[in-house]
Amino acid sequence: MKRTCLSIAFIASAFVLGSAITATAAERPNVLFVIFDDLNNRLGCYGDQVAKSPNLDRLAARGMVFERAYCQQPICNPSRASFLSGRRPDSLGIWSMTTFLHDRFPDLPTIPQWFKQHGYTAMSMGKVFHHSRTNKADFHTLSIPDRRTGGPTKDEIILADGAALPPNLATDRLCENRVVPDDACYDAVTANLAMAELRALTKKKEPFFLAIGFFKPHAPYKIPKRYWDLYQREEIPAIEPAARPRNAPDIAFHANHEILGEPNNQRTLDEVAQREIRHGYYAAMSFADAQLGRLLDELDRLKLADNTIVVVIGDNGFHLGEHDTWGKMTLFGWDSRVPLIIAAPRVSKAGSKTRALSELIDIYPTLTQLCGLPVPDGLDGMSLVPVLKEPNATVKTAALSQHPRPALYWGSQKEPNVMGYSIRTDRWCYNEWRDFKTGRVVEQELYDEKTDPAETVNLAGTVEAASHIPALAAQLDAMVKSAKPPKLPP
Repeated sequence: MKRTCLSIAFIASAFVLGSAITATAAERPNVLFVIFDDLNNRLGCYGDQVAKSPNLDRLAARGMVFERAYCQQPICNPSRASFLSGRRPDSLGIWSMTTFLHDRFPDLPTIPQWFKQHGYTAMSMGKVFHHSRTNKADFHTLSIPDRRTGGPTKDEIILADGAALPPNLATDRLCENRVVPDDACYDAVTANLAMAELRALTKKKEPFFLAIGFFKPHAPYKIPKRYWDLYQREEIPAIEPAARPRNAPDIAFHANHEILGEPNNQRTLDEVAQREIRHGYYAAMSFADAQLGRLLDELDRLKLADNTIVVVIGDNGFHLGEHDTWGKMTLFGWDSRVPLIIAAPRVSKAGSKTRALSELIDIYPTLTQLCGLPVPDGLDGMSLVPVLKEPNATVKTAALSQHPRPALYWGSQKEPNVMGYSIRTDRWCYNEWRDFKTGRVVEQELYDEKTDPAETVNLAGTVEAASHIPALAAQLDAMVKSAKPPKLPP
């Protein structure tokens, strides 16, 4: 009943948000939802002085940058299942790379499916849902079949006609660049498809929801040479902070397998190799940024920009050596804090930034409110429309992220041994590592985000921490317990 009342309130509010939100489906705003894989906050609009991301900066100038947005689990599949359904990983029981959303909940409406059910043409291209090559369970949620164009492999650079590279050109190297056109890479092919669909969608009467998933800057860093040439190696900053946080427990870390390889056969990274990987990440980010720019150009050319809400996110963050860590799957801010940019014409103030706490599960209720749709029952997120209208507004006092240990588990292991939870408030980051079966807290971390934003000193166990942890632990526990399995329609 409470959620129904909220839905009615959201619909009513559509009439006061401006002409971008209207009562008829034909006049509702379009939605372009762009997801980057492993994109952290190394962007110009987030203050990075090295990053060359002119198109993300350009979008930020049109809308609002959320400076304190957090994913619900810093790894692809659980994160995507979470924000596409508007529910926390614990609500879904999805914490691994091998449990897919619609295998577990076939009738749970995701964002594109909800928009489809309410008069939108809903489409997905690239890596939006996280699924295997054979798993098709998520596709029925779309108006047309999913258009996925490959993924991160050793043959990341492909020929323009889509054929695989000849075997003698394939390489297992993590970093590589060649003098090839953008169309020799999967993300450019995805952008081509999206631009063609945008042109076709302008001929339809109903509004559209178009989700685009770019693989970059996910490793491997194999992209056209011209993006590598945007950076000089000496410009790439040294790793800071390079050391693990003082007093941090071992369970906070993992084997770095994504970059270093499997534990029994790992790379050793000297300073040259470290700078090359960081160079590759920046270059891959700039390549993906260029593909976003092509989509924004097409929106402008088709005169769709004034009636299209554009949302850009990273599905999770990424360590590039900070805290002696490479990859994702930690509770540190490098992994849990993600880019979130929302450009909502006539609602968000152009060029604005906000420090309001937000979570990726907030995207679902935000978009439904912006588009004048009812809100489905049981969402764990909250609408960010009040913040879009007033950057100093606050809709929540904390954000919650989580990740298990083992950081990855496969085969016969169906659930983790330990679950890590991280709560972010206006000042604090408090982490608990809990035995998965008993709930017993096995380790704690506390970081002062105001005086130590890089999280270099774990304060847990100090006199100062003793006066703050009880309230934070109670707040974290309440948020964890609020996660409930979805109630599906009969």
